[in-house]
Amino acid sequence: MKTVLEQALPAIYEYKINDRYILINKRKEIAPVLSPQPQQTKKTITGKITDKEGESIIGANIVEVGTTNGTVTNVDGNFTLRVEQDAVLHISYIGYLSQDINTSGKNTFSIVLEEDATILDEVVAIGYGTVRKSDLTGSVSTVSGKQFSDQPVKRVEDILQGRSSGVEVTTLSGMPGAGMKVRVRGTTSINKSSAPLYVVDGIFSSSGLEGLNPSDIRSIEVLKDASATAIYGSRGANGVILVTTRRGETGRAQITFDASIGISNMANRYDVLNAYEYATALNDIWGASTISAADLEAYKIGQKGIDWQDLMTQRGVSRDYKLSISGGSTTTRYLVSANILDQDAITITTKYKRNSLRANFDSEVTPWLTMSTKLNAARMHTHNGSVDLMNAINFSPTMELTNEETGVYNKDPYNAVGDNPYGARMVNYNDNYRYYLNANTSLLFKIIDGLTLAVTGGYNYSHNPSYSFSSKLRAPGALSGMSNNSGMTCYWQNTNNLTYQKMFGNHNITATAVWEISNNTNTYLSVSGSNLSNENIVGYWNVNNAATKSQSNSYSEESMASGVARIMYNYGGRYFLTGTFRTDGSSKFQGNNKWGYFPSGAIAWDMAKEDFMSTQHIFQQMKLRASFGITGNQDIDRYSTLGMLSTTSYGWGTSTDYTGYWGDSFATPDVRWEKTYQYDLGIDMGLLNNRVNLTLDWFLKQSKDLLFRKNVPMYNGGGSFWVNQGEVKNSGIEFSVTAYPLSNKEVTWETNFNATYVKNKVVDLAGEEFILDGIDSALGGAMQIMKPGYPVGSFYLHKWKGFDDTGANLYETADGNLTTSPTGEDQFIMGQASPAWTFGWNNMVSWKNWSVNIFINAASGFNRLNNTRFALTSMVGMFRFISLRDAYYKGWDYVDNKAEAEYPSHTNSDTKYYGNSDQWLENASYIKLKNISVSYHIPKQATKFADVDLTVSGQDIFTLTNYKGMDPEVYNSYTGVDYGAYPVPRTFTFGAKFTF
Repeated sequence: MKTVLEQALPAIYEYKINDRYILINKRKEIAPVLSPQPQQTKKTITGKITDKEGESIIGANIVEVGTTNGTVTNVDGNFTLRVEQDAVLHISYIGYLSQDINTSGKNTFSIVLEEDATILDEVVAIGYGTVRKSDLTGSVSTVSGKQFSDQPVKRVEDILQGRSSGVEVTTLSGMPGAGMKVRVRGTTSINKSSAPLYVVDGIFSSSGLEGLNPSDIRSIEVLKDASATAIYGSRGANGVILVTTRRGETGRAQITFDASIGISNMANRYDVLNAYEYATALNDIWGASTISAADLEAYKIGQKGIDWQDLMTQRGVSRDYKLSISGGSTTTRYLVSANILDQDAITITTKYKRNSLRANFDSEVTPWLTMSTKLNAARMHTHNGSVDLMNAINFSPTMELTNEETGVYNKDPYNAVGDNPYGARMVNYNDNYRYYLNANTSLLFKIIDGLTLAVTGGYNYSHNPSYSFSSKLRAPGALSGMSNNSGMTCYWQNTNNLTYQKMFGNHNITATAVWEISNNTNTYLSVSGSNLSNENIVGYWNVNNAATKSQSNSYSEESMASGVARIMYNYGGRYFLTGTFRTDGSSKFQGNNKWGYFPSGAIAWDMAKEDFMSTQHIFQQMKLRASFGITGNQDIDRYSTLGMLSTTSYGWGTSTDYTGYWGDSFATPDVRWEKTYQYDLGIDMGLLNNRVNLTLDWFLKQSKDLLFRKNVPMYNGGGSFWVNQGEVKNSGIEFSVTAYPLSNKEVTWETNFNATYVKNKVVDLAGEEFILDGIDSALGGAMQIMKPGYPVGSFYLHKWKGFDDTGANLYETADGNLTTSPTGEDQFIMGQASPAWTFGWNNMVSWKNWSVNIFINAASGFNRLNNTRFALTSMVGMFRFISLRDAYYKGWDYVDNKAEAEYPSHTNSDTKYYGNSDQWLENASYIKLKNISVSYHIPKQATKFADVDLTVSGQDIFTLTNYKGMDPEVYNSYTGVDYGAYPVPRTFTFGAKFTF
């Protein structure tokens, strides 16, 4: 007892043992003696640190508590340190539990550290339940809050990009509030979306991740293989993303306020001709009289001319404010948070605002009943989000901006490519709003020991009104117009989850049974008008003043009922077995085809737990996994399996129209669920006392009986119908590693790296030889093709072969000859729009009160069709002129050595331009420094009022790429086609976080 008390009690306390009682008192302070006193004598201590097997631990940290005095163990696990007589040592090492050792009365120590199983015992959400990470049999990636807590993340999807193997996240646009494309292990569908299922706190989210405050997220799990996704049956074919939000913790209230401001600029610009160069080129190519000498001189000295990229862009500013309050007692916990995000984009007049409010409550009502309630409300507003960067880059710098007499914005006299982009920003406006309300309540009943019933009700409401107005001042001869649109979605879900957990001896079993029903209703209303009689009235509501009016509306509803059973078993933490079965009934299908059945199974074996591995000390985990399962897809339009009629008007040779009906779609009662068969082999390794954790997976996804829409020829009446035909295959490998290369008294370094390879291939197209896509007559025709043996999103282009003797573009024909005028038969499959490889590397380094986070994202093995560069370098008679500087100075007409020409002759009438040519197909592989942040922590002891964290960070600082466009990642036209895509800006952010 004396030994325990001496080690446990701080030095300021003394004790006295009296029979069965122990009296503890604070030592009496001794009045200071005025005469000088000798300092307390220090002592030198020595020791050795080992694990429970007696192996020396190299590099363990030994620090004298309350000081910076410390050392580390040598290669033999020994250490020597000079300390105060009653010093307390803090011993730590990654992968082991820390210890505090009292050195009073002792100078030599033999210390044994116990392994810390926290990493492997981390709880992971798997859908309708949780499991220890060490017990996983499926393929699941986790992104925890600490990986992005010090980064100014604006969109939840940004959290996933590059941080999870097997997940491809593509930024479609750098505009604030824009969406992102997410794919888990490739593209699985042809006609419909391949987006994953999003589940937020157990409730399906039809709006994806929009409306969520990234700071409210505790963790994100990505379910990838069938063993993990089959629990969601028909909705899990494209992967599942589970979002778990933060909850309150027991203890006194904690208030956190986080404020940041970001400054953004366009990272890259196209190198276009200035006004003088443009005028010179006009005279060279179209004749010397095109631009007068006086105007030419004015352009030269800068009196006239427009820099369109400068005119249309600005310095963007974002302001982000976050407030959270959390706390609770042993029976009730709460978290309330609010977020205000206000962004001015890098394009003029474009703004984005997001306001969100969250409240999470957990209460132990009785020992057998716990209630949890989660509420989230959000409002998003995008003002003037439709930006025509293509015209902004392509318009002539020599034109006059407006007609001085009428105030109407001029069109470009040399480019028939649309309205004046600056005028569109100044006199037109559009506003898009999104309102979200998400609520769910769960009652957890503890029936008997190990048996629980969770009853959850969830409701999601979204309202998406949008308003637009176009002024007649935007262009000569233009008519004014307006539109007012409103869409609403109401979704409710009831989930009843019965779970039984039991451990007996080395046997551990968890059985889950779920019954779930849901309903989703959508309504839409639209009114529009043109040629308004008065623009002074607010344009949104001017439909009564419109000479021409139109309106439309729609209503649709769907329901689903589901039953789920899952058994998870493990023996002694060595052998694991998981079996899952789900059946879904959907109102989208008819008769006996309403129900789909989706089984899966997985096994795993942790070799490191076997007796024959007990003598080795390298691997703490070496788990082999294998799984197979079937998931489904029901992503077809509601009522589309029924025969549907559409109306149209016929004149029959008179001025009177008569309503007629035609078969828009044909009844297909035999259409059933699309199914995806998934195979997965994986290995999880923890080694060097879990300082290094590795995961490697091979996967194969075969989507069969695709829901494929076939068209009926017009000579047979037209229309379309659904069939179950076609097949798409995805295969690949995933690798991820988390390591702690450094951990000592000064520095800790955690690094996470992941890489994914996906090979996508169309196997069958319902008997079709191929399907053309991306058809745009202005760009030459089809740009993409789907064909068995090639990836979805393959480019289908003319082969550019240089120039002929007159400087005209040459293209290869189907029979191998050359021509200046290719046809649709002279196109070839080349390149793909989706990356074959994606990479992510995140590093977190801390030193004393400083911390640094560096995140790099990369992708390779894909292309972009740069139609922006095509538009800037192509001419069409007297209706379109070149803008790119290289198109003039490196063109056939300008260079002396024709072999050095990179662009054709613009004076040659035989020169033809094709946007669907590999002349514009570029390697889009890139490496991006997505984020670098530096933070400094000031403890409350120093500020006297709060813990303060100051952060400086940069996002999208630089990109290494050979792509000649603004950004290799974004696209805005057909898949992988860049036609004036909005680039991701470079942003620098300054923030301060206060924790009270």
